[in-house]
This record gives sequence, structure tokens and C-alpha cells, in this order.
Amino acid sequence: MRKIIISGRFLLCLMTAIIIPALVLTGCKEKVRREEKVSGHFTVGVILAYDSPTSLEVLRGLEEKLADYEKTSGQKLEVIIKKANGQVAILPELVQGLVDRSDLLVPISTAALQAALIASSRQPIVFSSVANPYIVRAGRTAVDHDPRVTGVCSTAPIRQVLQLIHRALPTARKVGTIWTPSEINSEYYLELMKEAADEMGLEIVGQPIGSAGDIVQAVQALIRDRVEVLFPVSDNTINSNFQVIGKLAAENRLPLFAAFATGAELGACASMGFGFDDIGHRTAELVIRIKNGESPARIPFQYIDRVQFYVNEEAARMQGIKLPASLTGMADRIISNSGRAGSREGSPARGVE
Repeated sequence: MRKIIISGRFLLCLMTAIIIPALVLTGCKEKVRREEKVSGHFTVGVILAYDSPTSLEVLRGLEEKLADYEKTSGQKLEVIIKKANGQVAILPELVQGLVDRSDLLVPISTAALQAALIASSRQPIVFSSVANPYIVRAGRTAVDHDPRVTGVCSTAPIRQVLQLIHRALPTARKVGTIWTPSEINSEYYLELMKEAADEMGLEIVGQPIGSAGDIVQAVQALIRDRVEVLFPVSDNTINSNFQVIGKLAAENRLPLFAAFATGAELGACASMGFGFDDIGHRTAELVIRIKNGESPARIPFQYIDRVQFYVNEEAARMQGIKLPASLTGMADRIISNSGRAGSREGSPARGVE
């Protein structure tokens, strides 16, 4: 039998002849993909966990800004939107369906971000409207974070609203709240609320809810506990059904405050929060930067500084409260008895100190 002896040198040459062309071909493909991302087709996968007013406002702002970019740059962006409609359990499946179809993922809300982090290991992620990205391990600080992740945070102005309540109702001590334990951000906000309330000498009386169907019963329990004011936690379940709380507050002449700006349009006598369309715009700007070649690792997490202050005079009247002129004079928007909203032009938003 004739033995065939292959020398190490021959084997090395053979492997080199096979591997180098493969690496060159792979490199060429990667180069083409990078060039396509910068100058050609680019797909953005958006995951919307909830159809809350704030989430939908973020989505509108995102789409507006991306559409403007397409017009000015002449470059095509495809946006694929997947909605869970509050069914958090299906988020992993929705994200997985976007992974192979998208160059970049945009999860809107904490739950959506958590699902994206688990389901995807290669796409850049630009989160939006996330109260605290650190609790889902997206990073340790705004600059020390997962290298494929960046985004826009939207921590509600809990302390400022409690300060507003204290100024509007200086003798009130018992603040009623509801929150949704199944939402990570809701638990986080409840802790912030309790911490700030302790410093101000206020008592937080809370009722947890499992779903929107529990809201009426939870508010009625707070009324039986003789709370003096309502300040629900700003989460997706509660914000989506805020008008129900507004109706109950009016029926029981109980002042209602909100920690998202448009809460006053939905029944709060006063609300403070961010412009969620602005959060959507800021998110789109990050998407464009990454699309144009910037690494998310080099982009710190973004925060919105401008807090808006809305007052609803009709809701205040029905809830048995008259807000002092010193407060209404600070409002960015007054919602009048006719239901029309008027903005104070040239007046910057000012937090209640």
C-alpha cells in the first residue's frame, strides 16, 4: 500500500490558499454592507410594547424626523413597526422577527428594550422613552454602557410634581397613587415617589393594579382611605387609561396630578413632563448618526432637560381646586373651559422649585 505523506508546509499552503480568499470575500461583503448602510437601503425595526399616548407620541416624533431626513438626504429608510399592544409576553417573538430584517432596532419602553437586549446580539440598539435603562443592564452609566446600545431616557419628573402638589395644596399630606408591578419602570417610579415624599413630609398611599380593569377598584380604595390628592405613577398601563382616573377624580372632587405633560389633556388638573415627540426626534437623530457610520459605543445615553407644565382649568374646577396664579402663570399651556389649549409664547418651561 502506498502511503501519502502531506507535509506541514504543504498543508499550511493549502489552508492559506482556501482561507485568504474566503476572508477577502467576507471582508468585501462587510464593506458592501457598511456602504449600503451609509449610502443605500437601511432598515429600522421599531418595537412598540404599549399603545399608550406617550409611546405613540414618541413613535410619531421618530417617524417625522426620519421622514425629514429622507427628504433632505435623498436616502431611503425603511421603518418596520411591530406592536405588542401591551402583551409583554410576545415581545421576544416580535423582536426575533425583526432581527434578520433590520439593520438597527428601536425599542420604545423599558420592556421593549429588555426584549431587544435578550433577542439580538449584533444589531445596534437605540432605545427610546426608557425610564431607567440601567435596571435592564443596558449599561452602568450614561457613558459606560453596552457598546451596541444607546438611546434616550425619559425619567418622569416625580419630585417636581410632588413639589407642585405641595405648593398647590400646602395642607395636604396624604397622596394616593396606583402603579403596575408588572412594569419595571412603574416599580422604579414608585420608589422615587416614596423617597421624595418622605423628604417633603408627605405620605404615599398606594394601590397596585394587575391590568387596566383594576383601575376603578384601586382608585375607589384610595378614596376610602381618604387620600387628599391623586398622583398615579406614570406607566404605560395607567397612561393608556388616564381618562378613567380623570372621570373618577371629577366625580369625587379629588385633585388629580400627572407626571406626563399631556396628562392635563386627559383629566389632570395639572401635569408636568417631557414632550414625547421631542424624545422621538432625539431618538431619530441617534438612528441617523449610527446609520451614517457612528458607533453607538461612542454615544452617551441622552436625557431630556426641558420639562413642560400644563394646567387644565376645567378639570381643576370639577376637582374642587383653584390653582394659585403664582402657579398658573408658570404654565406652558392652559387648557381652558372650552377645552382649547393655549400656549404661552416666549415663556420657557420652568420647574417648580
